[in-house]
Amino acid sequence: MISPVFAALISLVFKTNFLASTLLFFGLPALYLSFKAKKAVKKAILFTLILLPLGVVFDFLGVTDHSWYVPRTVFPIRLLGTVPIEDVLWGMLLVYETILFYEYFLDKGKNNPLQKRSLGFIALSLVSFVIFLVLFCFSPRLFIFSSFNYFYFKAGTIILLVPTIVFFSFFPKLIFKFVITGVYFFALGFIFELTGLKLNQWTFPGKNFVGWVEILGYRFPFEEFFFWFVLFAAALLSYYEFFADDRK
Repeated sequence: MISPVFAALISLVFKTNFLASTLLFFGLPALYLSFKAKKAVKKAILFTLILLPLGVVFDFLGVTDHSWYVPRTVFPIRLLGTVPIEDVLWGMLLVYETILFYEYFLDKGKNNPLQKRSLGFIALSLVSFVIFLVLFCFSPRLFIFSSFNYFYFKAGTIILLVPTIVFFSFFPKLIFKFVITGVYFFALGFIFELTGLKLNQWTFPGKNFVGWVEILGYRFPFEEFFFWFVLFAAALLSYYEFFADDRK
């Protein structure tokens, strides 16, 4: 907890931008864990890169749906004219740090290589991204409208909730380790969220949410609370253990 609190204090005192806060909250801990869990670094990087294309698509659709929006970016361009590069860096660091945290604190002593079944996940990620790019280039009208009809809730349920439930039904022994990881990243995500909202680093301009959560005067969608704070670490590790690790 010391690192997130420190990152929040530095961000608030110096009124940092989204990029700087991301490096404070996720970059520094990721760097520390890279030295502590050296044997897991290569696999963590590879798995992060596998998820990158899917993450870009998810972020593009979310921004298009007005599920979230970053009003200011330090970069001169946005990917596909929509996605701020800060979002991509945040997502990559979050995935990378989560895996290293899990490997260092809870999967001690293991040094399993990336499993061959990861090839199927790589193919899924790349094919999905290619299909998206083809549609984006040749059928841009599909993305002109401003609403995907509760995109955040539906995508979170399909991509995060359902796979996690299915994974736990087959590998219940991993629940404890996932919960321990989830507790830390719940706290990290919660502090990061309040800090970002305080500094207006992102907003939630849309209306396609199932509900809202208000804490300490700051308001954000229920989907943000449930899918990112509560569920994300467990969901990510479900994919990681199933496709890249030993499921033990």
